[in-house]
Amino acid sequence: MLHIQKIVWIGCLSAMAAISAGCSNVTDSNVPGAKSSPAQSAAVSAAAPTTAAPAASPTAESSPLPAAKSVALIQGEVPEYDGSGRSYLVTGTELQAKYSADQSLPLAVFMPENMSRFEQNGRTAWGTSNKENWISFRVSSEGGSAQAGEDKPEIAGSDAVLQQYKEYQGGYSEGNSRVDVFKIQAQKQVYQAEIRTTAEQREELLPLFVNVLREVQYMKKQPPLVAGVFVQEPDVGKSKENRQMLKEVMNCLEAIVAHDKEKFLSTMQSPEIGEYLLFFVENSTAYRFTELTYEGIAAEGTQRATFNVSYQFMTDEGYQADQSYGIYLLRNKQGEWKVANID
Repeated sequence: MLHIQKIVWIGCLSAMAAISAGCSNVTDSNVPGAKSSPAQSAAVSAAAPTTAAPAASPTAESSPLPAAKSVALIQGEVPEYDGSGRSYLVTGTELQAKYSADQSLPLAVFMPENMSRFEQNGRTAWGTSNKENWISFRVSSEGGSAQAGEDKPEIAGSDAVLQQYKEYQGGYSEGNSRVDVFKIQAQKQVYQAEIRTTAEQREELLPLFVNVLREVQYMKKQPPLVAGVFVQEPDVGKSKENRQMLKEVMNCLEAIVAHDKEKFLSTMQSPEIGEYLLFFVENSTAYRFTELTYEGIAAEGTQRATFNVSYQFMTDEGYQADQSYGIYLLRNKQGEWKVANID
């Protein structure tokens, strides 16, 4: 199955102790939706505990409130998305996060599971279900044309805690709420980030929104991927056995493209293996298979055969990348070759 690397990142808002603590766990994976084998999962658990310990690295230590404009939320430019994931640890509760793209700008955030994406003031926003607390982005007039049809309230005053951040520009009142403004840069374009919080929920949500901003990602908008199996069948020989082996692999790829659970399971060596690998079809990712090679049977008389496949994929949020993996087959009791693993 596909390789997954898990890293735990502790990013406590120690300077915001007067408000509340906010941390983030970072999970990196090569393909969205992929999961590790039991052995890999055990290794991950041992190597990456979810709580900070003296021996774990890296760990952010508590420190006094730094001087104004001394801390960068984002080191340099906004990073380009690499397919990783995030979760947030807030006051002892872990919130899983979904990668969620801005619907017009080449930016995306890791949206906490207790929030939703919606349109606010003609822009994409992520926030609470009542749409009163949110984070949103617009093109800054400093780095290009501001989004049309928007009023730009004058910034008046600033938050004493947020002043530590180099990106912080100040804020303004909006009824019973406050909007805090930040400037960030991605691919030489300057953007303005706005965090709106009501007085009642500011203490609880502001640290979380700051962490969401800290993890903002750049993702260039791509045209939709044309999904399908566009491979030249490799030469596996003329034997009936080898042709059956190739047909099983082709059926498996076709099932993944079509997200056809029944067809996918029919290619598996056992129901248990099929259930374990179902994440390949139980998603909304588009797959375009481009190359298939036959690596053969490892040794004469063994029961294991290997194919390698290269492909492109695009998630429903617009992330596109190239990948490859091995498809491993075993001979069952009936003498047929069936898929035993995809890794």
